[in-house]
Amino acid sequence: MISLRTKLLATSGLLAGALAFACVGVSMSSAQEKPPQSPEGKTAATPDGTGSEKELTAAIDREIANVWARDKITPAKPSSDEEFVRRLYLDVVGLPPTSEEAAAFIDSKEKDKREKLIATLLDDKRFGERLGDLWANILVGRGGVGGRGGGSTMLAIWFADRVNNNAKFSDIIYDLVTATGKESENPAVAIYNRERPFKVANAAGLVTKTLTGVQLQCAECHDHPYEEAWKQTTFQGVASFFSPIQQRLNNRSLPADPEISDNARELRLPGNGENLPAEVRAEMEERLKYTRPVTIDGKAVTIPGRDFWRPFLAKWMINKDNKQTPRYVANRFWSFAFGSGLHNPVDDFNSFNAPSHPELLDLLAKDLVDHKYDIKRLMRAVFNSRTYQLSSKDGPAKAQIWHFASAVPRQLTPEQFFGALVTVSGGQELARNYRSRAGTPASQLRKQIEGKMKQMQKDTPNQRDYDFDEEALKRYEAWYDKMSDLWFLRRNMAQSFSRQSEDDEMTEADNFALTIDQALAVMNGDVTNRITGSGRGSIAYDLVQKVKGDDARIESLYLTVLTRRPTNAESTRMKKYVNEQKDPVAAYEDILFALLAGSEFSTNH
Repeated sequence: MISLRTKLLATSGLLAGALAFACVGVSMSSAQEKPPQSPEGKTAATPDGTGSEKELTAAIDREIANVWARDKITPAKPSSDEEFVRRLYLDVVGLPPTSEEAAAFIDSKEKDKREKLIATLLDDKRFGERLGDLWANILVGRGGVGGRGGGSTMLAIWFADRVNNNAKFSDIIYDLVTATGKESENPAVAIYNRERPFKVANAAGLVTKTLTGVQLQCAECHDHPYEEAWKQTTFQGVASFFSPIQQRLNNRSLPADPEISDNARELRLPGNGENLPAEVRAEMEERLKYTRPVTIDGKAVTIPGRDFWRPFLAKWMINKDNKQTPRYVANRFWSFAFGSGLHNPVDDFNSFNAPSHPELLDLLAKDLVDHKYDIKRLMRAVFNSRTYQLSSKDGPAKAQIWHFASAVPRQLTPEQFFGALVTVSGGQELARNYRSRAGTPASQLRKQIEGKMKQMQKDTPNQRDYDFDEEALKRYEAWYDKMSDLWFLRRNMAQSFSRQSEDDEMTEADNFALTIDQALAVMNGDVTNRITGSGRGSIAYDLVQKVKGDDARIESLYLTVLTRRPTNAESTRMKKYVNEQKDPVAAYEDILFALLAGSEFSTNH
């Protein structure tokens, strides 16, 4: 027999069609088409460094509108309050609003309510958590390469802490490039612990790609195939900045606490190296390539003291005369808001790959430098723009993605998807229940480490070399104490998803791509019981008990799951379904599951 849920999913075109306009209205292949260049002689109305955020917002919209006018594009209409509030919450804090938050915003008559909400969310600590998730994934992956090591969560906590303490992004870049110490003391070293043993060339490629947007690693083995200035010697010179790095890890100590320093000796191959083992000689010869620092622009530098090499590079990267780093940072943060950059791929700046809006990109970069890399200022200006607040409905047919003429639907990231499911399941109440049963993030870490220590002693009872580092564990606990229960919960779910969705080359999935059933399989039992059950304590049961009348119940479900109220047609159809069933609680559970399974829930639009 076909279940009620299966019938509803199979026969209801309402959810499958909810975003049909979004999924088919924009040709995704168009993202690959290169935008034409702006007419020569065109100048941007660039703020002079003293301009207000409103002037920056106006400049953003002016530059985007110039390209619309050039290409005869009529943009989509402004987004509805329902569309805007869900999109903004997901983009800024990585979670949808609760039904109460959504209803309060939608029903508010304040004219400046959007501006106020943008300011409030950017000052919310969850904005730091959202950036921690994004940048930890960019820099090291959700669990390190292939889930091996990596310090991903530690780096995310460190990143969120810096953002929430209003650190300038230039300072964050400097601290990442120059990171030293033990991971429990300075989680920024995770970017140099993402693989073991440490490899100079890979570190150089990672830093230049993820923090400046230049993929110089293409010149590691030979001169770059189409960038004449990027010689193999240039890559070796840039990699030289990282050659003093030494990675230490005591494999017989728990918790593992890898350490990064600049104490690696300058290598000299004794004689001609013939007396060395082949493996040792090959490693030394590889290291000997990286002894003469050269900046990314190909200029050789002389720096006394190898421990000053990385600080020199970091200062060079964020120097006000360096135009590349702020252009990349502005482009990366623009992509967080729109799903694609003004320059694509976002981390591959080169002379053959031009931005769609070069004047706007330069404008944003200049504003970043003029205001000391104030990311919140940049994002307030972006989110307040007409461009960001366009609807995803009825986008112009001739527009390409890079026109930014409508909001392009984006699949939720794993962190957003599981965060949304947690929010639907009860949010803070769910977190409190989870904490009472499993403990705080810090206590769970201690339990995990102590359990692993006991297992090691059990497996090798005569082994006395294993050491329990209580001080290191206390330092880790102090970092984990900075995590909210909800953040810890959804990060764990996203990491579980990541482990299940890696491909044969251990590449992590950037977007959620499983079914709702598969998603629930990697989630905590409390979440699955709340969503899929119809007994006491489930969402459907509580809905019927606490909310009176089918109209109000259906509206509550739509606000909870989709951050909007149902249309008249949707409400009529759902009431008809409920009235046809013998058990109203089971009927509402079916409706809940159908809403969760639809594309509208799993996309940001």
